[in-house]
Amino acid sequence: MISFQMSKEQRKQVSLVRQLAQEEIAPLALEMDQAQGDFNWHYIDVLAKHNLIAPIIPLEYGGRGLDCLTIAMFIEEIAVACAGLAAAMVGTMHAVLPIIIGGTEEQKEKFLPLLTGKQAALASFALTEPQGGSDIEILQTTADFRENVFLLNGVKDYVINGAVAKFVTVCANSNPAAKRAFQFFFVSSDQIKVNLVRNTMGIKYANTAQIAIDNVKLDKQYAIGERDSGYLLLTHTLDIGRTLIAAIEVGIARAAYQLVLQYARERQQFGRPIFSNQGVSFPLAAMATSIDAARLMVWRACDLIDKEEDFTQASSMAKMYASEVAQHVTAGAIDIIGAAAYDTNHIANVYFRDAKVCSIVGGTNNIQKMIISSLL
Repeated sequence: MISFQMSKEQRKQVSLVRQLAQEEIAPLALEMDQAQGDFNWHYIDVLAKHNLIAPIIPLEYGGRGLDCLTIAMFIEEIAVACAGLAAAMVGTMHAVLPIIIGGTEEQKEKFLPLLTGKQAALASFALTEPQGGSDIEILQTTADFRENVFLLNGVKDYVINGAVAKFVTVCANSNPAAKRAFQFFFVSSDQIKVNLVRNTMGIKYANTAQIAIDNVKLDKQYAIGERDSGYLLLTHTLDIGRTLIAAIEVGIARAAYQLVLQYARERQQFGRPIFSNQGVSFPLAAMATSIDAARLMVWRACDLIDKEEDFTQASSMAKMYASEVAQHVTAGAIDIIGAAAYDTNHIANVYFRDAKVCSIVGGTNNIQKMIISSLL
């Protein structure tokens, strides 16, 4: 049955996450956006106290075992407060999805508990490379099988949580002679070299790095799934991940909308609130409508994932539309607020930059259109 409302339990849990986000995360959002130097673990500690780093991890491994729909609701609330923190969560869940879907029982018991509980760490998912991100056919990170061990070599770029992760889930080309012969591997943080930490335009709290993997030797126990069989695991992971990124975009749009709505009601011009001008109130009405539509598209994709039905097209549609909505709403918020919002110290400026970056994370809108059109 299709439902457009949260269940009683979801409503209770989302309310708790919203309170946590608004009281302990949102007040520091500007500070975190402008922070320089070492990664600030405060936000991660806040989430870890409530076992929210990777709530997708099953109960038997210390996680919360939540369904995708509830997780998307959580992510929206976190993103309203700080999109960079929501991106760090989604980056970690990208890393664990290949384990949950295709890992052995031993791998799950070894790696998943590292990301749960009050001392939870972060993980990262390494796919993109310097020479290209959208074209995975030219993956140059290699995994050579020699003398009963894998030898990994390559460089990964724009890796969220890359320099602060406990482990990295690396996608490598395990057979250059074959097409799409990929495999995932667990690589611990002490086996990688951080080439640089990126100074990104948005989601600045999320540590984004370029990492090098140089002659890393791994036993078979660190390889996920059968050799050369990782392509379907990759697409499955990316499809779920896109839906969660779309939830971040909904959160960003909602944050900008709530900000500008309050501003329009309070800002006085010519003796009355600017909200009384249709040139302001009508765009706000359009914003509210588009945000609601984007959220429902995310919920639909999540519902298909949870029911184990075909969700690839729905995921790409949600990602594309939510990113367009977030960019439109954040730009519109700056138009209404005016000159003050052009200052990088203004929170509306943060929302605008976050929306743009998230439109690229997980695949640009043109990539989503390619996927959607291929399934028409």
